[in-house]
Amino acid sequence: MAIYHASMKIIGRQVKKGGKVVPGRHNSAVAAAAYQGGLKLRDERNHEIEDYSRKGGVAFTTILTPEGAPEWMGNPERLWNAVEAREDASNRHQKAQLARHLDFALPTELTEEQNQKLALAVGGEFVKRGMVAQVSVHEPEPKNGQRNPHSHILITMREVTPDGFGKKNREWNGGWKATGAPDGQTLKRWRKMIADHTNVALEEGGFDTRVDERSYKDLGIDRIPTVHLGKEATAMQQRGEGTRQGKRQRVVSVLNTARRDDALADDSGGDGARAQREIHEKTLRASRRREASQSVIRKPETSWQERQQKRQRDKSSEPER
Repeated sequence: MAIYHASMKIIGRQVKKGGKVVPGRHNSAVAAAAYQGGLKLRDERNHEIEDYSRKGGVAFTTILTPEGAPEWMGNPERLWNAVEAREDASNRHQKAQLARHLDFALPTELTEEQNQKLALAVGGEFVKRGMVAQVSVHEPEPKNGQRNPHSHILITMREVTPDGFGKKNREWNGGWKATGAPDGQTLKRWRKMIADHTNVALEEGGFDTRVDERSYKDLGIDRIPTVHLGKEATAMQQRGEGTRQGKRQRVVSVLNTARRDDALADDSGGDGARAQREIHEKTLRASRRREASQSVIRKPETSWQERQQKRQRDKSSEPER
């Protein structure tokens, strides 16, 4: 069943953990592009080869450029090294913001080709505004029979000129700040744009399913939002290691079940209450199956020390890049 998920952030050169800068570490736009696109790229700034060409689950990747952009921007290695070089020339290169990153869920009802078309349509919205976008579609191996298709879009932050990159366009920043900021309405418009394109793709595919970018609160649904586990937390859950996200997910599931039962037991609310109960039923039927598969904690077959030793052995046996 199609679900709505979209995450937007800015990739900065500084690596932060718990709100604090991690000394001696930095992010790289080239590395991010290689990872998201399943590519092998040379990072000229770090003199390293970022090789993710054997990364599984990358179904599609391409570069979209705005009208008037130089031809070389269609080459991911040249593009993202140019982004890094332009930030090195700025007066705040140590704290530089390198790129915008968007990832969003693609409907499981659609084929890989239909999801590629959807991802390109969303990426095209940013390109029409003058940004360069690397659009990638990930189709990992199904887990427990469930597909998880999604798209990663890496987007430049500076205006494109015939010679390369010019000044940063501050008007583009509004949609990438947290909801609740003075320009939080822009973020909501981006989110609605993604939902609109998703629903068009579902309609063209012949499906009645629709997604909605609005929160449960905005929809008037008495329900607590579920927790997006993410790649790392999901992997830990599958290894039998507990996570804060997984624990919160299970608590949310229990609370939402209790709220649903209370709503179903209340038969005195008239048509409005019945309509809300129908919404509860539709959303819960799909989400409870998803929550159940995500929140199962398996009993570890090995100790923590043994797992750590195995990871070290695996790491030491990896071929040099």
